[in-house]
Amino acid sequence: MKVILLEPLENLGDVGAVVNVKPGYARNYLLPRGFATVASESNLKTLEAKIRAQAKKAAERKSEAERLKELLEPITLQLRVKAGDQKIYGSVTSREVAQALEAQHGITIDPKRLLLEKPIKDLGEYTLVYKPHPEVPIHLKVSVGAEKA
Repeated sequence: MKVILLEPLENLGDVGAVVNVKPGYARNYLLPRGFATVASESNLKTLEAKIRAQAKKAAERKSEAERLKELLEPITLQLRVKAGDQKIYGSVTSREVAQALEAQHGITIDPKRLLLEKPIKDLGEYTLVYKPHPEVPIHLKVSVGAEKA
């Protein structure tokens, strides 16, 4: 019996895969639990339409990420923090970088996608990687300086 998987299942396949299983397994396990649906002509057309819609959304997200890359890469973000000689009092986190970017340039980013291995604790220039899309990494230059008293 052919079924379309609605959930990823180990030993069977990923979402959207059309697999051949024994009728009893499909009837007693996969179908009642919502893990699969019968691979009828209408269900296959619906699946193809969903796949096309997802591909279109993914292409839109990628183009949006590329547009954001063109905006962010030439920018050097200036952060002013309280500091001693070379050490910062506290640290600069990805959330603070995102807030500064919005305040200075009006560009909103998700701080969770800003890759910062550890918080910035020293003055200086840093290059952070922002990944709004897996295929489009954006290198954001950040300059951390001491606040003028």
